[in-house]
Amino acid sequence: MKNLKNMSLLFVAVALMLSCTPSVPSKYNSTGVTPQISPDYTGVTVPVNIAPLVFEIDEKADEYVTRLSAGTAEYLFAVKEVAPSQEEWGELVAAAVGGEIKAEVFTAINDKWRAFDPFAIKVSPDTIDAYISYRLIPPSYVAYERLSISQRKLSSYEESDIYNNMLVTNEPAGQCINCHAYKNHRTDNMQFHVRQYKGGTVIVNNGRAMKFNLATDSTLSAGVYPAFNPRYNVIAYSVNKTGQIFHTKNANKVEVQDSESDIILFDMNNLTVTNVANDTTKLEVFPWWSPDGRTLYYCSSHFPERAPGQSAVDAEVRQYKSIKYNVLRRSYNPETGAFGAVDTVFNAAKIGKSATFPRVSPCGKFLLFALAEYGCFHIWHQDADLYIMNLETGEYWPLEAANSPYAESYHSWNSTGRWILFASRRDDTNYSRLYIAHVGPDGRAEKAFLLPQADADFYDFFDRSYNVPEFMVEPVKIAPQDFAEVVKGESQNVKYVSPNSEN
Repeated sequence: MKNLKNMSLLFVAVALMLSCTPSVPSKYNSTGVTPQISPDYTGVTVPVNIAPLVFEIDEKADEYVTRLSAGTAEYLFAVKEVAPSQEEWGELVAAAVGGEIKAEVFTAINDKWRAFDPFAIKVSPDTIDAYISYRLIPPSYVAYERLSISQRKLSSYEESDIYNNMLVTNEPAGQCINCHAYKNHRTDNMQFHVRQYKGGTVIVNNGRAMKFNLATDSTLSAGVYPAFNPRYNVIAYSVNKTGQIFHTKNANKVEVQDSESDIILFDMNNLTVTNVANDTTKLEVFPWWSPDGRTLYYCSSHFPERAPGQSAVDAEVRQYKSIKYNVLRRSYNPETGAFGAVDTVFNAAKIGKSATFPRVSPCGKFLLFALAEYGCFHIWHQDADLYIMNLETGEYWPLEAANSPYAESYHSWNSTGRWILFASRRDDTNYSRLYIAHVGPDGRAEKAFLLPQADADFYDFFDRSYNVPEFMVEPVKIAPQDFAEVVKGESQNVKYVSPNSEN
């Protein structure tokens, strides 16, 4: 009797499970349109090693059924939020490599079903680097609470701090942290800046973290925007005197401008700093190296014309739209430390534009940059778009499939040159979010997708912006608490060496 009773309960449980199992409706009307989903993952291209794309059906209905299928893998979801498990998603992308995952959405109102046109999620055979990092910052310009440099594992939703500014101090002392960077996408050679309290540049050299004061009497400031040489033990920096302007009626809410800026080189072996580009009539910023480490790219703009007795700052404030940056480059001799003559790579000012943040692809063929009407801080410029130039032919084009009508900036290549990561304000124009786009061998980009999260509405409630996104092939191994101990210590000073003298 006991066994029969247990069997009866089992049959009831199975029947209940079967009754709750979703199924595709047998009768429905076709809408002839693609469903609205959030985030918009329709027609995107993703790597096989990305976390599950979770999205919500933004169509009013009483009931929902969504079918995701690829090859023999098929999964049904009977709720508004479509959230495949890691196992389910793994089966789908594995079956769809080089092809696509087919998504079919059905909704019902008053038991009347309708079917939307299917959409595809394409799965590229090109894998993506395992990790990314970024700074998380609240929408504030004078306070530094809750600043972190974080890392994220792309095959899951796992996120952790690299360094958090609350580990050493909090307001009112304040501590801004920024400009993390890596050598060849690896973390045993990396850096980030700490500003204000216990300020300095934390540099990890072959796994050992140290804090440096890169300011000298012969340079404008300590290092700001960094670029590790991929082959040699030197780091290029811009040094900047920067200010902000706040607009009251302009869609570009904030202007970040340099009143002065140069390019310097920090030699890690000799702990010396040298001026590389310090023309007093120009602004020079955003250094970046070629893959062979023998060419330095950067951006440069002429100062706006000044009236007699007018200061540089006042001229820039009044004529900020006239500041337009070109992309330049100079050869570098690692044996002598000498730089060659200036060569203009992209004359943006000639077409009435301003180009910033040049990033050369790992293969050395393509130059990725942001282009807008004026200025250098395109993160707040709604017209800023990403462009690619073929360095062999000089041809350039916008990444139309990846761009949006709003600000795109802070872009980076992954280690294979097949994926780019960038910050965009396309979702609400206020917060910058991270997008990833596939780039083919011809330098043409496909539709970008929003960094996936475990909940479809995650970004609706997340009150911090992402910026300075970087790819990494491995996580940072030094614990945040160990970085904090380095930050608490004294900074090591560096020596200035004239570019005309022997090192």
